[in-house]
Amino acid sequence: MSESPRRFIAGAVCPRCGAQDRIRVFTVAGRTQRECVACDFADELVQAGSEAVPKGRLDRPRRPASDGTRPLQFHPPKRKPPP
Repeated sequence: MSESPRRFIAGAVCPRCGAQDRIRVFTVAGRTQRECVACDFADELVQAGSEAVPKGRLDRPRRPASDGTRPLQFHPPKRKPPP
């Protein structure tokens, strides 16, 4: 059985006791596990598959502009004549 070195995860909070910086992660037989050194909480981390990226508002097809629309055109302000 190959076991990776146990390493602490900075800023991680235990789901059971709420202790911060007490979670360590390690791999045993290809499975990633975590445990809390403060309360002996332990569980296996399930790796999510390669899920698709959620679609956002920019992924929607663009609506064509209606025929009666034109872009606005701004003109520079008229200058006053020199005195």
